[in-house]
Amino acid sequence: MNNQNSVVKQANSPNRQPSGNRKKPVKPISRSERQRRKARRSIRRRIIFKIAFLIMTVVVAFLAVTIFFKIDTIEANSTEHYKQDELISASGIEIGDNLFKFRTSAIEKKLLEKYPYLASVSVTRSLPSTLVIKAVDSVPAAAVNLANGGYCLIDEKGKLLEQVSTVPEDLPTVTGVTADNMTEGKYLPSNSKSELLVDITKVLKEKDIISNVDFINVSCVTDVRIGYLGRLDVRLGQADKLKEKIQMMVHIAENELSPSDIKIIYLEDATTVYCPPTTLEKIQQSALPIADVNPE
Repeated sequence: MNNQNSVVKQANSPNRQPSGNRKKPVKPISRSERQRRKARRSIRRRIIFKIAFLIMTVVVAFLAVTIFFKIDTIEANSTEHYKQDELISASGIEIGDNLFKFRTSAIEKKLLEKYPYLASVSVTRSLPSTLVIKAVDSVPAAAVNLANGGYCLIDEKGKLLEQVSTVPEDLPTVTGVTADNMTEGKYLPSNSKSELLVDITKVLKEKDIISNVDFINVSCVTDVRIGYLGRLDVRLGQADKLKEKIQMMVHIAENELSPSDIKIIYLEDATTVYCPPTTLEKIQQSALPIADVNPE
């Protein structure tokens, strides 16, 4: 009997540890800790999203290069100097190539280097399967003398286009600049006179009056001369304010002088003009080299 009471007491003893799994009290999470956990979950989601997006991009790019966007049409225009088929063949692109497997800028550079008479080339993609090549020829702006004889046609940027034995009627001859050799696609040597010539031809091209110019004399950089309309000797003086001076030249020829006037137009100052009479023989002499009082 005593033994039974002893067992009961031991079972009910307050110092005895309870058996079994008893839940421990949950410690409350602070607000800052909840915010940190939320931020970590947000970062993990963003990382997973970026990885998934990257994988999807790679897959789409792979499919685009290997399966989709096969070229079935190549369009190109012919120019005065180059045929459509010639430009397409030189591009190196063929039917069946992928539309995104090459850089269009590389094709443009390739065509410009191969065909010196081209002024510009544009290669564009037209989805889903067309490549478009647009080419524009350079337009001759003047004729410069070649060191070994003959003439070289140049565009308004000074690019050498082709060698000719006689100057076309609608192009001005140049005095003061000579091309050492004829290398199509190259440019005039860089010096003050050739740069001045380029500045003048750009303005003449912009005004669309190159066909009315007989000669451009830049042999003296302080006494620049232009023959205009076969009967006017235009003296620009220093090579400054070219646009204003040439605009004034056109205005005087069209509005202040008669079609029969043979004149010298002094335009050293674009706002002050003096127009004495002269002769055709003297105008022709004005195209000859002038001793440069300020040599380079």
